[in-house]
Amino acid sequence: MIKLKFLAVLVLLLPAMATVAADGNVEFSADIVRSIPEQGDQHGKLYIGAGRMRMEFDSNGDQLIQIMDSHQQTAYMINATEKSYMLQSAGSGDMMTGAGSADDTNPCAGMKNISCKRTGEEMINGRLAEKWEFSSTAQPESGKMVTWLDKQRRFPLRQSMPDGSATELIMTGTEKINGRKTEKWEMKLTRPEGKSQVSYQWYDPELKLNILEKHAGGYTRELRNIRIGKQPAELFTVPAGYKEITMPQAGDYTQD
Repeated sequence: MIKLKFLAVLVLLLPAMATVAADGNVEFSADIVRSIPEQGDQHGKLYIGAGRMRMEFDSNGDQLIQIMDSHQQTAYMINATEKSYMLQSAGSGDMMTGAGSADDTNPCAGMKNISCKRTGEEMINGRLAEKWEFSSTAQPESGKMVTWLDKQRRFPLRQSMPDGSATELIMTGTEKINGRKTEKWEMKLTRPEGKSQVSYQWYDPELKLNILEKHAGGYTRELRNIRIGKQPAELFTVPAGYKEITMPQAGDYTQD
């Protein structure tokens, strides 16, 4: 039977720092340190292979692993303690650039039930950006998300959501983090009611991902001990003998 704690890690292990790295050309491994206010530090491991990513964390006594394959558009959630796993297909329909395939001409390639249309180019805070409109083909009444994609970095400099919220990303300079050259970016999120919050991220151009993030409220994520080199293929497969379990539907959750 599926436990609630196992399902909860689908949110816990979302790879915010590594979604684009799996499509980069540099293979590497690193330690992950996440700090949550009043909860202390949580340590894990990150492995980036050719189009694949593996993250490891311990949670409530369980060793949890997430493996993502950007080419196959699949994600495995593995509980190594219980020797079980769940398989998910990527592109669930969320309007998030970067969630599909690495196609510079079509940022929604690989996204399920999402279409996008390029509407021009604009300068955003001194950087050239492509303007795109994203729509849900499954729920067209949900409205459109407008995104301005940085021409060089291929991530959103500005986004306007259907619910009225918006994000703005501004490069503020360069810094060395853990001996690596990074770009410092300021992210401002404005909610529909007008309230806003600011976070910061340090982007590594060689690795094509953030190696440090500092969010409102004191939450941080950081990559340390980065070691560049080819990663073993077996890191990105489910071990033999593990049992597959399926995602329950509403009303199927159990408390055992």
